[in-house]
Parts: sequence; C-alpha cells; structure tokens
Amino acid sequence: MDVARLNQILTIFAWFPLVALLAILLLIARFYQRLTGEKTRYPLFVLPMVLFGLAAADYAIAAQGREALLGDGLMFAGGAILLGLCLSLYRQMTAGR
Repeated sequence: MDVARLNQILTIFAWFPLVALLAILLLIARFYQRLTGEKTRYPLFVLPMVLFGLAAADYAIAAQGREALLGDGLMFAGGAILLGLCLSLYRQMTAGR
C-alpha cells in the first residue's frame, strides 16, 4: 500500500470520530431543549457533519494530485457554522448564571 492510498483511508476514517463528537453536541442541545423548552436549533448540527464529510471526501480525491480548494472551503464553512452553533448554545445554556 502506497502513502497516497493510506492518506486517503485515514482522511475518510478521521471523519467518524469527528461525527461522534458532533453527535454528542447535538444530543446535549436536544436534551437542553427538551429540559427547558428553549429552542437550541439542534438539527442544524447535522450541517457541519455533512460539510466535514464532503471535505474529507474531497481531500481523499485531492490526494490523487490536485489541489483541494473545494475541501478547504467546505471545511471553513463547516467550522464557521459549528462555531456559531456552539457559541449560541453556550450563551443560551449559561446566560445569567
């Protein structure tokens, strides 16, 4: 197995632990919404999961010799959305405490 193939495999498999962490955040937001009745917009946590998955797929394809500008853009968009969601959830859960 050459290094490029190993890089492709590791890029794809690195996405799974990331999705597990994001799923935990989604479940925390859902639990808080059910507990308090405040809207946490927990279904939007699926969007970064999808964007990070598409970026990982693009990086795996890019290992074949092309630049991964699309993957970089998808990773940036997923990170920006995730940052906004996490900050919003943090403010909502800790406001006034």
